[in-house]
Amino acid sequence: MRIGVTAVADPVARTAALLDARAAALAARKTAQERQADTVSYLVCACGPERYGLPLGAVAGVGPERPCTALPNAPPALRGITAVAGVIVSVLDLATCLGLGGTEAEGEGGHMVSLRAQEPPVALRVDRVIGIARIDAGLVQSADRGALGRQPLLGYAPPGSDGTGDVGEGFSLVDLPALLTRFMS
Repeated sequence: MRIGVTAVADPVARTAALLDARAAALAARKTAQERQADTVSYLVCACGPERYGLPLGAVAGVGPERPCTALPNAPPALRGITAVAGVIVSVLDLATCLGLGGTEAEGEGGHMVSLRAQEPPVALRVDRVIGIARIDAGLVQSADRGALGRQPLLGYAPPGSDGTGDVGEGFSLVDLPALLTRFMS
């Protein structure tokens, strides 16, 4: 009988070789799982020249920007409401929420990022969606809350931290619960 490239005639040695091979395969699989567990995924979006990462687990979907119906006496960050898949959704302008002021005008090719498990349902308007970045959690630079002022940001992913170069430049990490609490309460 052949195990790998060497033949083992002794049944005891063969059993030991099989157990060693199985242990090595299980150890390699666990190491691969640990590497995957150490990464965090973000949907990277642009608001003007700035880039922001939204936790991918909080994103329900991305679509083209839709016209919104303005609401009277709404804060400037709330663009209004629109229907997405038959559901009325509040649309927040991410740039305005972050204090950047309005960016591109409505209907000029922006995107809407629908968020999961929000009540009422919420979408964020961004200038464009750049892609998905999988970041090694150890490379994320946490931000000093005092340095960020009132901005709902958690930290920064430096350039090249996604390991693929797909996203390119670094990006700031949005603290979605803090952002939504400020504008939806």
